[in-house]
Amino acid sequence: MRALGRIVLVILVIVIAFGCGGKKAGIEGKVVDGKGQPMSGVKIIANQVKPIKGYEQFETTTSSDGTFRFKGLFPTSEYTISPWSDKWKTSAKVTVQSGPQGQTSMLSSPITIRFTLSNDGITDDSRTGLQWAPVFRQHMTWFQANDYSRTLNLAGGGWRLPTRAELRSIYDKSMPNGADPVFDINRNLLWTSEARGPNQAWYLYFEDTNLYEDARYSDGSYGNSGQVLLVRSRR
Repeated sequence: MRALGRIVLVILVIVIAFGCGGKKAGIEGKVVDGKGQPMSGVKIIANQVKPIKGYEQFETTTSSDGTFRFKGLFPTSEYTISPWSDKWKTSAKVTVQSGPQGQTSMLSSPITIRFTLSNDGITDDSRTGLQWAPVFRQHMTWFQANDYSRTLNLAGGGWRLPTRAELRSIYDKSMPNGADPVFDINRNLLWTSEARGPNQAWYLYFEDTNLYEDARYSDGSYGNSGQVLLVRSRR
């Protein structure tokens, strides 16, 4: 009877250890803005890349110092970690592996949320403090683009054509189209506010991130799809 009792006890220990939570691990990380400052109160979602029932999705919120922690994940399994908000969207996310059983893995670097796309289509840049209107896809001369900036009343108006430096500040060669996906630029030319003499103005071509000058009365219809991206200081 004593032997039978010991066997039952061993079985119970195994069930508790492995059947009731033994297969669990964690992931820890931090969320910062474009200036490297911690972002508190941000909802973070972990989606398992290859779903296993009971381990598919977890949610948590960043603390006052921007840190977050997931518990109860499937050990040594890939999860995509994404910030989420009902007020904005971001392309910032990372796919990492949870720790071994009973352990927590640490993100090698913080998740940086530099650009957020609001529900009204405005992109906020937390690094520069600039706001960008949705890209406008239409062939425009420089004069037409400048007039368009003055008449756009989106979220109170105040929009203008960007400078060369401002456009270059959003260029990112690691992105497929040369900029964060929230801009939806598609590697095309964008007018700047800066003229070059009385008849020409500068534009930035996101295909090769080079600056070119063109006649201000040209609408870019000779082969490049002209686009207008307007900017303003954050409000």
